[in-house]
Amino acid sequence: MNRIRKVGEGMNVAPLYEALLANPELWDQTPARTAPAHSPHHGLSDIYIRYSAGNPLDADPHESVWYPAADLLPVKDLIFQLMHDVRGERLGGVLITKIPAGKMCKPHRDGGWHAGYYEKFGIQVQSAPGQAFCFEGESLETKPGDVFWFDNAHTHWVTNPTPYDRITLIVTLKRGG
Repeated sequence: MNRIRKVGEGMNVAPLYEALLANPELWDQTPARTAPAHSPHHGLSDIYIRYSAGNPLDADPHESVWYPAADLLPVKDLIFQLMHDVRGERLGGVLITKIPAGKMCKPHRDGGWHAGYYEKFGIQVQSAPGQAFCFEGESLETKPGDVFWFDNAHTHWVTNPTPYDRITLIVTLKRGG
């Protein structure tokens, strides 16, 4: 079953990585996904770039809006390049996730309106050999600049047994017919 696949490579993520290093205060301003001990994302870090105007965890249908971090980090060129490359017609939520060295995102499925309406893509910002995005029976290791699509309706998890953080720009979008 093909629940994850690499769809591109060579995106210039160096400016984003450098901006993340220069702006560490942007991490975890909205810890609702990562703080609860029962969350599969517990112990990880997020930067919300785009989502609901009212609440970053809003599960109701909404138009996503840019958050202040989108003006502080060079993400829009990467996002719009991805939309062009995959023929995206509608942009949804955008999130930067960091899985610290030696940690993992635990197995889970993404539910709700947003997860069901949009497709999910990842742009790898930082990674190391041995880190993997996993589904039952398949996994994908990516390097910085790689782009991948994944089906978040199936149980998935991300492992990072390395001494390096794994940083991914996650972009949700709707493609045309």
